[in-house]
Amino acid sequence: MISEKIKNIKPGVCEYEIVHEDWVFRLLHYKGEPIYKTPVLICYAFINRPVILDLHEEVSVIKRLLEAGLDIWMVDWGYPSFADRHLRISDYIDYLDFCVDLVRRERKVDKLTLHGYCLGSTLAVIYSALYPEKIKNLIIQTPPINFDTENTLAIWAKSIDPRKISKALFNASGDLLNLAFLLVDPIRLIVGKYQSLINSFEDEKSVKDFFFMDHWIFDSPSVAGDVFEEFILRWYHGNEVMNGNYEIEGKKVDISKIDMPVLVLAAEKDHITPPESVIPFFEKIPSRDKKMLLSEKGHIGLSVSKTSHSKIWPEAIRWIVERS
Repeated sequence: MISEKIKNIKPGVCEYEIVHEDWVFRLLHYKGEPIYKTPVLICYAFINRPVILDLHEEVSVIKRLLEAGLDIWMVDWGYPSFADRHLRISDYIDYLDFCVDLVRRERKVDKLTLHGYCLGSTLAVIYSALYPEKIKNLIIQTPPINFDTENTLAIWAKSIDPRKISKALFNASGDLLNLAFLLVDPIRLIVGKYQSLINSFEDEKSVKDFFFMDHWIFDSPSVAGDVFEEFILRWYHGNEVMNGNYEIEGKKVDISKIDMPVLVLAAEKDHITPPESVIPFFEKIPSRDKKMLLSEKGHIGLSVSKTSHSKIWPEAIRWIVERS
């Protein structure tokens, strides 16, 4: 029975403790035995949940990082509610700064490694440009930094008025965002996906893998209304981070200040943040120690495919360890 195969399936295998909570935001610390001095702080996106990096035993990025002897921390942006609709991107940067300082104090280091994921990469780049003295290494995974691209999602984002959505819904709901992602490629992401499930009913592992992913996909927080307006208007419409026009509380975000070692993890078949979303940034920053690893998979496959875990992550972890 299919119900027996998927009983108790829930993503997440690595233990962590909640070090700090501030309303919906949390700082997590994963339990391990670090042997390297420089801690790694992961700044996840404010869309979907960070457990994609710890989906299950075979494809857990967090597990690989811990096994390499790295000290792993995570910023969890939580589940914004109606009461949080007036959060701003500056609030995210403020909490990220709080977390960076807390980890630096806790580990008695001047700098740490900051690892951004998807829109968390945008936050990580903004932060690193504002506070380069606190960042030893910058890692950005499936990063949207240059929003002037021609993929379907970017074209849609540049054509909408997000103020109408936040006025009607207050927050951009997880259901709305999921629908948008699915409609980018509906035949493959809806029809093909469930046809594959039907075809693999007799393969218990395939069925479990499917539901691990489905659990993550539909565990979708809302994006605070004001945050949704700001990142659509200022990042997608204005491409302000790349163009040098973006400011946080009056402070200019200047990517020419990103001179620390930078590792870019991108995916060839990424329909959300294609390589064009980061290549202009990669070429523009002055860092003399920068590297790009390109997976043959897509946006999610970079984290959860066996191919990426055999080809990309060993090299990425080696890069991090050598600079830790």
